[in-house]
Amino acid sequence: MTNWFGAGQSKHPVEVRRLFTTFGFLVARQGATAIIGLGFWVVTTHLFSPEAVGLSAAAASTAMLLAAFGALGVPLFLLAEIESIDPLQRRVVFTTGNAIAAFVVLILAVGTVALSPFLGTSLRIIGADPAMAMLFVVGSVATMAGLTFDDAALGLHRGAAQLWRGAISSLLKLAFVAVLILVSVRTGAGLIFAWALALVAAFFFCMPMLGLQPAPRERGTFGQRSELVRRYGILSLQHHVLQLSISAVSFIIPLVATLLISPSQVAYFSAAYLLASVMLIVPYLLAISLFAERSGDPGLLSRHVRRTLPLGIAFVGAIVLAVEIAAPMALRLFGPAYAANGTAALRLLILTGPAYVIKDHYVSIRRAQHRMSHGAVIMGIGTGVEVVGSALGGAIWGLNGICLGWAVSATCVALFLVPAVLEVWRHPVPTLVEDPELTPELSHSGSNR
Repeated sequence: MTNWFGAGQSKHPVEVRRLFTTFGFLVARQGATAIIGLGFWVVTTHLFSPEAVGLSAAAASTAMLLAAFGALGVPLFLLAEIESIDPLQRRVVFTTGNAIAAFVVLILAVGTVALSPFLGTSLRIIGADPAMAMLFVVGSVATMAGLTFDDAALGLHRGAAQLWRGAISSLLKLAFVAVLILVSVRTGAGLIFAWALALVAAFFFCMPMLGLQPAPRERGTFGQRSELVRRYGILSLQHHVLQLSISAVSFIIPLVATLLISPSQVAYFSAAYLLASVMLIVPYLLAISLFAERSGDPGLLSRHVRRTLPLGIAFVGAIVLAVEIAAPMALRLFGPAYAANGTAALRLLILTGPAYVIKDHYVSIRRAQHRMSHGAVIMGIGTGVEVVGSALGGAIWGLNGICLGWAVSATCVALFLVPAVLEVWRHPVPTLVEDPELTPELSHSGSNR
């Protein structure tokens, strides 16, 4: 029987069960980390000034951007390939890739500190304080190490290790903040210290969870590591270019805020951005489930799109309506100043939700069809449009302009992508084998909002 969720859905109970089992697992994993992170924000926004919170948010968002660009595809390579590597070589591959990516991020972080006088108020304040600058560099490298750890854990099918690292990092941040409060240190430097130290401690505490076997001594030589770089370097860089074209916008928009508005406004933006991201995670994970359960069967892909697309739109419609009404009450979680200054930003940011249902489905469809190069070009152009729109809005109207510019530009990009998504809805498109080495299951990355 044909219905709204896909033609003949009742004939495919196994497909439906697998699709929504995957979706439920992703929701549970992402939800646990999001709840702990939200708790950290509630505590800090009530007990620290908006300027201190804004400096911490600026440091963290800039570190994420540096990690995204400095990763050189190493995390994605580990996600896609580490399980197929000889178990005796996995530790060497992991440590070599991690060291290379961390070194690149170290250089980028030091360069950011050097250029901080020209990079907006928040980064200028961080760069002018030697302690904050050093902690920012440490936190940037630790952020890179954490991303590498998480992708290696997924590649090894040790998702619990990823969950534990994120949970422990968030819990340690809360613990360190509690210590700061006890010793009467309520500064931006203190929050950056808690953030950086928590990342470092969680990484080393969780390393044994990867179960990497110690490599024989001869396998850890410089020559062995050089051979690994030569063997996998190009593939890693190909993953890097592809992923940046898809997900860079989620790292660049917070940086736009860091560069264009004051630390206090960065705090208000970050609170609104966090809430919008948490509330939009459900429709995003529906699209991720679509990719995770895809196969070479174009008919299966089409049936899954007919299930996930209407559900995603329905979820987003309900979320947008709820947020437009309840935005001030939601932001009161962080205190009255955030409700007063961030309500309009949250109401504008949530309007990106419908656009991202379309975008996330487009990305999942192109991945499932093995048309990654084509998708990367389109998404790269779309990312550029969204960044320019957000930056222009911020330059003209400040905090609310950043959010409005992003919402409008994301909607324009989504309208351009609608025909490709509806084509799969109406008519299954044959799966292509364009670049087999570029089609690992990057199911966790997507938009990463």
